[in-house]
Amino acid sequence: MLLKENKIVEKICEIPVTLEDVSESIFEGVSTKNILMHRLLLPEESGSDSYYLCEGLCKPVFSEPEIVYPYISGTFSEKFACSSPYRFMLPYELSEGGKKKEYNVVPPEELEARFPMAYRRIMEFKKQFRHDISPLNSADYSIKGKKLLEYFNTPKIIATEGYHLQAAYDAAGNSVFGDGCGIVLKDPSKYPYVTAVLNSPIARLFPAVCKSEMIFSDYTAPTVLRRFPIVFPDNRLTENLINTVSSYLLFLNRQKYATRYGVPDWLKELAGFYEQISSLLVLDAHFLNDIDPRLLDALEENIHPYAGDMDSEDSDSLLNALYYIKQQILETSGSGKFKFNVGLPGMLSFSTER
Repeated sequence: MLLKENKIVEKICEIPVTLEDVSESIFEGVSTKNILMHRLLLPEESGSDSYYLCEGLCKPVFSEPEIVYPYISGTFSEKFACSSPYRFMLPYELSEGGKKKEYNVVPPEELEARFPMAYRRIMEFKKQFRHDISPLNSADYSIKGKKLLEYFNTPKIIATEGYHLQAAYDAAGNSVFGDGCGIVLKDPSKYPYVTAVLNSPIARLFPAVCKSEMIFSDYTAPTVLRRFPIVFPDNRLTENLINTVSSYLLFLNRQKYATRYGVPDWLKELAGFYEQISSLLVLDAHFLNDIDPRLLDALEENIHPYAGDMDSEDSDSLLNALYYIKQQILETSGSGKFKFNVGLPGMLSFSTER
């Protein structure tokens, strides 16, 4: 079946269910424009958890790890898995006693007593960048983005934009992000599927749906992203397959990030294969319901949830297992090549070769 791009955009506009409908909240990240709140970079070799490198300083920086969190940006983010060499010092703490989680900035006198390394760092930056030697005020290091703090340590999807929209599942919920959106879903079981949809080729067509909003707003602004279309498959098998493939991709992308001296081609190809399968299934659920039955049978036969903990098991054996599954899919399908073409060459056209 062939569809022209404008016809696909029309179909996207007709999808009644949006990301807003399935989300509890979609919100912006923190503002990182405060020059005293620079990102920290993990050095390649470090003997201490509190040793960082810092934007703006050509020397090591020390800060208490209790208030330093992973920082995700569009430039360095990965699809499916949160990974970044950057950290962000966030001197806020949870206020107890209310129905709603509230995070408040740690006052300067408490910061000096409880986190003296962080206090000294902020004072140093204040003198160096603002040429200001006045006593530290909480306004010096406060940030915008309190909605993010309300959902801190809550599982979420972090959608950022590098070359294209990228979505990563933050299971711990403790990652800080600047440009982009945090997405907390009403149904936690839908995180793998929605993450896969946001990483699919549909995201490349989505700007055409929201041209008027994007004149005044960024692609990943909440007002725009709320309109992202979501179709859940009628066939439970398809959703289960996508969820399982998403778990494979979480593991593979973490492995790519953990590879210190460059990602080997075979690992890129393995991740690319499963990402392609995920995109095929997402597109089929949204538009065609016309996937090659041989491929669907091969996927059903070979793709199953991993019974153990993918974070704690031996990575080499898991990588071998995922490579074996790939080979079985290609062999049991009866064909070494699959094509899924809906009329957008290079965007919605996929093939895998043996």
